[in-house]
Amino acid sequence: MMQLGRGGRSLRIGYGRIFHEACAHSPVLTTQDDFIRLHRATGHELANAVRINGSELEGYMPHAELTGFAAAAYLAGGIETVPLESSLAVPSGPLTRECFDWLLDGLESSIRKAGPLDGIYLALHGSMQVDGLSEAPEKVIIERVRACTSRGTRLAVSYDLHANLTAGLVEPVDIVVAYRSNPHWDLYPTGFRAGNRLIRTLRNEVNPTHAWRKLPMVLGGGMTISFLSPMRQVFSYMKSLERDPRVLSTSLFMVHPYTDSDELGWAVHVCTDNDRILANDLAEKVADRAWAQRNVELPPLRSIDEGLDHIASLNRTLGPVSIVDVDDIVGAGAPGGSTQIIAALLANDRDLTTFIPVHDPRGVSDLYDRPVGSQHHITLRGTPGYDQPLVEVYATIAAAEMTDFGRTIRLDAGGVQVAMTERPPLPIHPKFWKSLGLNPRKANALVQKNFFHYRIFYALTSFRHVAIVSSGATSLEAVKTRDYGRPMHPQVDIEDWRHPDNLRVHAA
Repeated sequence: MMQLGRGGRSLRIGYGRIFHEACAHSPVLTTQDDFIRLHRATGHELANAVRINGSELEGYMPHAELTGFAAAAYLAGGIETVPLESSLAVPSGPLTRECFDWLLDGLESSIRKAGPLDGIYLALHGSMQVDGLSEAPEKVIIERVRACTSRGTRLAVSYDLHANLTAGLVEPVDIVVAYRSNPHWDLYPTGFRAGNRLIRTLRNEVNPTHAWRKLPMVLGGGMTISFLSPMRQVFSYMKSLERDPRVLSTSLFMVHPYTDSDELGWAVHVCTDNDRILANDLAEKVADRAWAQRNVELPPLRSIDEGLDHIASLNRTLGPVSIVDVDDIVGAGAPGGSTQIIAALLANDRDLTTFIPVHDPRGVSDLYDRPVGSQHHITLRGTPGYDQPLVEVYATIAAAEMTDFGRTIRLDAGGVQVAMTERPPLPIHPKFWKSLGLNPRKANALVQKNFFHYRIFYALTSFRHVAIVSSGATSLEAVKTRDYGRPMHPQVDIEDWRHPDNLRVHAA
């Protein structure tokens, strides 16, 4: 039975978020405007957003980590929850230093204004990157929070399960929990677990004791989807461990491999109630189970022409096929400006009706004020600085709308229907295409700029998925060939994750 932390002294706990996943290979830096446009809430606005009838991440997920935390506090009783600041932006390139300082200053200011706090809960990602900053940004965030709170203030942090766990993200923190679903549907439960453990710690019901292990691997586990084999067995095992009341949390971090960090790698974290021997024993066991999946390969990765030929051969009565544009995943920080699939379809559309988003701010500026229904010879350029092929097309402007990704133009060129966006496109929800007058069910193929999360929203629309590779910011081939400065799977065949070079760099 879950312990809710009821009773004991009254508490004041602050809560907030700084959340961003970065890709070091994107030419598009992340600025303040990117956070302001997607999600930026403070004070009463944030407090209202995390109510059970509120909408924490408007348009995407009404109940996320901070709502889960607020629910844990309500059920525990006797707790004043204090809203700090919450900021989130679409994955993209590294943050500018100006943007990072703005986020830090805002969070620190809100903590100082809040007055005495017994605890703080922060929802972080764990794979942020800041232009010109040589250390993990989340480490800096935690240090700044610690510097502006009293010595007795307890700190709970939740991370995305693609976080790159390092000492600076563990050692200064009292509670560490991660998502346990991929795609990530469990933001609310994650916040609840973090809040619950923090409250029980503050009321002296538990004494969190940590152990963690770093694995020398950046790829493995097949698709790494939590409800599919092989990772389903690993996550089921982790959940079973928490049935023991001595075990407060178990977390697995299947790293985001597109930052420049020198310490990339999967990681395991276990927290027990004042039992260091048990924590270390279980961390070893979970690490062994995760490591055992290292050689489970990804699904087939096809070239563009191979993938399109395969889709053309499929039964079209079963609904649209999702094309995962592996090398240009906006959900992992790429800019979304690849023109390569468009070029292949214009050369041979294979009698397919295909919907494709593309980041092309210059094209949008040139065409946005042109009449809907007009026809033009158009040059698609993609993201500035992204080194994509120029694509010439004669197309009809079928729609011009303001979407979540700025000014957006729909171009129709036969069966190729392009959504040209002002900002990097992440149309993980069918509503994006509907806003442009298109019904996703009527397409034969939908190009997704996302590895996992679109599957949640397209679960009743698209049942088949084809991964296509080209060249771009989220190239898995680049991940495999990067210089890590130490033995790393899958570059090197490593028998045991306890390789001396790994332990020397990542003493746990």
